[in-house]
Amino acid sequence: MYGISRIDDEKFRTHAWRVSLRRRHVMHVKNFADKKHGGKRKALRLAQAYRDELLVENPPLTRQEYSGIRRRNNVTGVVGVCRYSKPYKLKNGTVRYSWYWEAIWPTTRGDSEYARFSVRKYGEAGAFKRACAARIRGFKLVKGVFWPCEESSAILAVAGNLPSLRGRASRQQLERAKARDHTAHEYK
Repeated sequence: MYGISRIDDEKFRTHAWRVSLRRRHVMHVKNFADKKHGGKRKALRLAQAYRDELLVENPPLTRQEYSGIRRRNNVTGVVGVCRYSKPYKLKNGTVRYSWYWEAIWPTTRGDSEYARFSVRKYGEAGAFKRACAARIRGFKLVKGVFWPCEESSAILAVAGNLPSLRGRASRQQLERAKARDHTAHEYK
């Protein structure tokens, strides 16, 4: 179940459901003990309600938000733009390098597009400017929720809390979310 796990520890006599979600570098954790909440089923329902409320208050990252995060290893100062070289061999066996500025942006899950601009053709500054412009154009087309958060978006869409996500969540995602959240009958 998304964001909910079961704790059954006989040694410390702990039996509870734990809601655990990380949103924007903040960890949200809360336990729902069986004994305190009147049994496994009631504790699970309360945990699911708390998780759903937490998801509404702290929605998942959009793909644009996630793709716009500047990483530690970024040396250009522009997210999604990097300089790289491509080796090639001359007839005499010497290796030379062609330098490029490349812009990259996500398209679909696990896939991305890129545009490369030759430093030889456009010059250092010209290739960099073209790469930055291509990144901006491509980045405007990025839609949806960051893929590890798709399940939370589907849960929100099922609950009807985020109507804008209904069109983005696939039928399979919605059915999986419903199936996972309606397993309370399995617990006594």
